Amino acid sequence: MKVSLFYGMKVESSSGKRGYVISVNVNGGRLECLVCADEDENEFSVDVKNIISVKESIKFEDRESAIKASTPLRLGKPVYDNDGMYMGTLTDFSVEKNVLSAAFVGRKKFSADDLVCGDAVIVKSKARVLKSDVKKDGRVILKRGTPLTPEVLQKAQQEGEYVQTNLKTL
Repeated sequence: MKVSLFYGMKVESSSGKRGYVISVNVNGGRLECLVCADEDENEFSVDVKNIISVKESIKFEDRESAIKASTPLRLGKPVYDNDGMYMGTLTDFSVEKNVLSAAFVGRKKFSADDLVCGDAVIVKSKARVLKSDVKKDGRVILKRGTPLTPEVLQKAQQEGEYVQTNLKTL
């Protein structure tokens, strides 16, 4: 594609921001960004890495808006269950493919989808937590308060206490 075709081309972001290209910027012989203007002649730039497609118009991902809409992720917040009982503090999150997958409250692990984060963290009621100890032959296999994760269910299945483990969450 020729650079001259970019000038004046319409641009549209995934969030609806629209404008047209007024400048093509390079750095070391590589396209770096497009400087654009909206209908009020306010300038904004589009990083070449964020361009999704170039056809009759340029479609791009509006990373600037996404970054402005993001909030800091703070650890150490108090965590409560749905009944208001204190469970501990938020110690960590695990990330898979840039998506929060699990949250850690001390040694307990919860799905990140089961949490509501604000000034404090609340574990949603749909998160299944053991209400009493799971025992086999008089010894405790899983302790009360342990969240039911796939790993915990697998351990219960290996011990032959899968059904007991599921029932103790009711």
